[in-house]
Amino acid sequence: MTLASLAAFAGAILILFFTPGPGNLAMVARTLDAGPVHGWVYGAGIITGDIIWLTVAVFGLAAAAELASGQPMLFLAARLIGAAILLWFAWGSLLGFLKPRPAGAALPRVTRAGLAATYIAGVAMPMTNPKPIVFYLSLLPAFFDLSLVDAASYGAMVAIMLAMYGLTAAVHVGLAERARGWMASRGVKRWADLLTAVILAGVAVLLLAR
Repeated sequence: MTLASLAAFAGAILILFFTPGPGNLAMVARTLDAGPVHGWVYGAGIITGDIIWLTVAVFGLAAAAELASGQPMLFLAARLIGAAILLWFAWGSLLGFLKPRPAGAALPRVTRAGLAATYIAGVAMPMTNPKPIVFYLSLLPAFFDLSLVDAASYGAMVAIMLAMYGLTAAVHVGLAERARGWMASRGVKRWADLLTAVILAGVAVLLLAR
């Protein structure tokens, strides 16, 4: 494993993470709905799931992969939980549209239960889809000899993923937070709530359809 291969892997991962998809949309929607803390926590859930699949791919955990692929009910349960949480968030956003809060109203109080639900919904995004392991199995050999990966190499890959996703989340959450503030100052926050409800419900449907 060389610096050149690590740099190439970082570039590929950054492109992957920045590619528009339901995960990024949901992260933006959570930021618009509940603030940047929830946006970051949702993103933390997504990268947790991705790192789990990376680990399975790197260490050739064939038994784990076979167990996962052979237990569709596990994926169904995870999809139902993730979709239910997202639909609950969507309902809250829809209520914000139907009963708009006064201009300048503070965000809902951040609670441990709320953050836990946001994190679980984020983890469900990659974990309900076994396709990422196929992606990592096809991507990683282009940069590394997986038979030679040791603890230090694995740590470097995880660190790169965390850094690239941190950059991705910073851009998406930061822009979403600025947009939320702009919409609140212009009195159009209720329409953002409607858009947020549609996005979160759409991501929930996508989870169920996988």
